[in-house]
Amino acid sequence: MESLTSRQKKALETRDKLLKTSLDLFNKFGFEHVTVEQITKACHVSKGTFYTHFPSKYDIILEKFKELDHFYSTVEKNIDRTLPASEKILIVYQAQMKYLTNVVGKDLLRTVYTAAMTNQVKQDHYLINPERKIFQIMNTYIEEGLQQGELSHNLSANEVQAIIQRCMRANVYDWLIHGEDFNLAAEMNQFTAIVLNGLKNVK
Repeated sequence: MESLTSRQKKALETRDKLLKTSLDLFNKFGFEHVTVEQITKACHVSKGTFYTHFPSKYDIILEKFKELDHFYSTVEKNIDRTLPASEKILIVYQAQMKYLTNVVGKDLLRTVYTAAMTNQVKQDHYLINPERKIFQIMNTYIEEGLQQGELSHNLSANEVQAIIQRCMRANVYDWLIHGEDFNLAAEMNQFTAIVLNGLKNVK
């Protein structure tokens, strides 16, 4: 791999600084109250420099949040392919909730959810984008469960996916508004297991 030039290194440093400073400001003042101008002033760069690296301030959020998708790919590779689809779904969600708790943290997640609810974010924002890796993985398992008769055919794959997504978002939201005694991974597992049991094909 070719080594980076001093100019490329400087660009990466600037990008990292913009990313970190933006997230710090979002957490401190709230996503909707922070402007690009405030970010650039704090970093001592021009607005043009900001837009060279990020199309909008919401893309700051996405950049950090997309790290999750790489994590999901790693989790998927380590799951036993012979397990029932419902168990695979639970394993992915268990890993996801532990990652959110131990790596991402409440501050960033609050910022993500707040940003998703503001008018500054497009309707097809990243949280519900079907191209996200987590939803692609879930679709694979849902189709598998339907094909093997584990999940009821009374619902389509898209309908099951919507229900599964709501399990995730509901639990994350509850975690954000509760105190430290709320165990996200444990609550997610119990809640989703109950929902999945209701979606199973009765034989």
